[in-house]
Amino acid sequence: MLDEVILDAAEDCFSMVGVRRTTVDDIAAAAGVTRVTVYRRIGNRDRLVLQVLVRITERHLARLRPRLVAQRDLAAALTLLVRATVRAARRDDLRLLFASEEQGAIGAPIPGAIGPLAARFGAVVTMLAERFPGQLAAGVTPGDAGEWLLRVVISLATLEADPPRSETSTTRWLRRFLVPGLVIPALARPHRTSRVVS
Repeated sequence: MLDEVILDAAEDCFSMVGVRRTTVDDIAAAAGVTRVTVYRRIGNRDRLVLQVLVRITERHLARLRPRLVAQRDLAAALTLLVRATVRAARRDDLRLLFASEEQGAIGAPIPGAIGPLAARFGAVVTMLAERFPGQLAAGVTPGDAGEWLLRVVISLATLEADPPRSETSTTRWLRRFLVPGLVIPALARPHRTSRVVS
C-alpha cells in the first residue's frame, strides 16, 4: 500500500513539473514520507520513473483490451495494439517512455524500460493468441512478439514518416511489414473458429 502511495505521488509530480525537475525529495514530500522511505521501498529516481511507466502502460493496455479482443483476427488486433500505443506515446499518455526528455520532447526510451514493458506486451500477445488460436506464426513466442511490437511502437512514436502517414496508410504499412512476421496468413491457417472470450 505504501509503495502505491509513493508511486501515485511520483506520477503526480512527473505530471505537474516534468521528470527532470522532479526530485526524490519532492516525491517523498508529496507522499508524506521521508526520502529514506522512498529509497527503501522503491529505489532511486530512475527506478521510480520506471515503476510509474510500467503502471501507466498497464493501465493503457487494460483500457485497450476490450477493443483488442473485439477484432476479427490476430492481425487486426496486433495492428490496433501498435497504432493505439503509438498515439498514446505521442499524446503524453505514455510520455514517461521517453523520460530522458521533458514532456513534449521525444528522446530515447528510459534505461531498463524494454524488459518490463516487453513482458507486458508479451502478456497481451499471449491473451490474443488464446483468443485467436492457431493464428500466431510458428516459432514465434508471445515474449518475442511482445518485444518486437514494443520496438515498433518506439520507432513509430519517435521517427515521423516523411510525409506523415494517415491512419489508413499506417494500418497498411503495419499489415505489410509487421503482421507477416507474427501471424499465419489466413489462407494458410487450419480452418477454426475463434473462441469467444466473455
